[in-house]
Amino acid sequence: MKKILVVEDDPVNQTILLDFLAANGYETVAASTGPEGIARFESDAPDLCLVDVQLPRKNGFELVREIKGRRSNTPVLLMSAVYNEPDQSSRTFQLGALADGYLTKPFDLVELLSQVRQLLGEV
Repeated sequence: MKKILVVEDDPVNQTILLDFLAANGYETVAASTGPEGIARFESDAPDLCLVDVQLPRKNGFELVREIKGRRSNTPVLLMSAVYNEPDQSSRTFQLGALADGYLTKPFDLVELLSQVRQLLGEV
C-alpha cells in the first residue's frame, strides 16, 4: 500500500484529504506545519507528499526544497488557493519550487486522485 503524507494546516481540508485518500486505498499520514511535515517525511518515508503552500513556520516552497534535497525521488504535489493563474502557477511551482505537480484550491477530488495516481506511476 502506497503511503501519502498530507501537509495541510486547515483541519477541515486535512480531514477531507486523509479520508478521501484512505477511501481510495492509500495509507495516509498528516502534518500541520512545515517543520512537522519534514519530521513526518523523515519518520514515515512516504511515497508521495501533498503540500499546501501556505503553512505555519515553514512555507510549502521551503518544504519542497528541503524534501527534494533529502530524497529527491519522492514526488511532491503542491496545493494553493492563493496562486491560481494556470500559467503562473505551472512555472512558479514546478520550476521554482521543484514540485512535480500543482493543484489550485478548491480542487476537484477526481483531479486530485488522477494526479496522485500519475505521480505514483499507477496510470
